[in-house]
Amino acid sequence: MATITVNIDDQSAEKTVKAFLDKLGLDYFVDQKSSSSNWWENQTLINELEKRSEDLKSGIDKGSSFADIKNELINK
Repeated sequence: MATITVNIDDQSAEKTVKAFLDKLGLDYFVDQKSSSSNWWENQTLINELEKRSEDLKSGIDKGSSFADIKNELINK
């Protein structure tokens, strides 16, 4: 089974997507309680991501290698 999340803000588009999924014979679930976040509009988050990116590019933050992460997970 695979999970796909689709955020739809337009009611008519939601009906169209549901009709398409029904036509394909797919099972789906609509969670009316969930909400989406336009993270790209959150300036605090964008600033933090830019800082982390610059720290990685400049070498201030060395990051983590795949081997380090793998060993950390294995040794838990």
